[in-house]
Amino acid sequence: MCQKSHGLLCERVELRYDFIRPEKKAYPVTVLCKVMEVSRSEFYNYLDGLKGFDDHGKVALKAQVLAIFKEHRGQYGSRRTVKQLKKEGHQIGRYRVRCLMRALGLKAKTSKRYKVTTDSRHSFPVAPNLLNRKFDVDEPNRF
Repeated sequence: MCQKSHGLLCERVELRYDFIRPEKKAYPVTVLCKVMEVSRSEFYNYLDGLKGFDDHGKVALKAQVLAIFKEHRGQYGSRRTVKQLKKEGHQIGRYRVRCLMRALGLKAKTSKRYKVTTDSRHSFPVAPNLLNRKFDVDEPNRF
């Protein structure tokens, strides 16, 4: 429901945030957010997201996480990847690595546990061997 006079408001939310950012020096953020029809808290979340890793550092870290994941044949999850990154000198937390792995589409393989299906140590009676390895029969359904 975009009207002619609200052209800027029909744009992506990021464009509205980019408009608010320089204007917050002249006007209160509350007023700008109300005019641009965005949430004040979401605007501040957007600003926090911009303060995160720089693009070069994030790309290098993603490459490092991908290399560790491939080196261990997809068996390392976020916890083991963090340990490996800390051994290599990176200062990073598990949740950051988890987000990076999710962004890269990496999911650790889980190995199936071995399940014993035969119980040879039971106390049930063993059925008698009626055939006694005599597979040659004269007529069907007869011993």
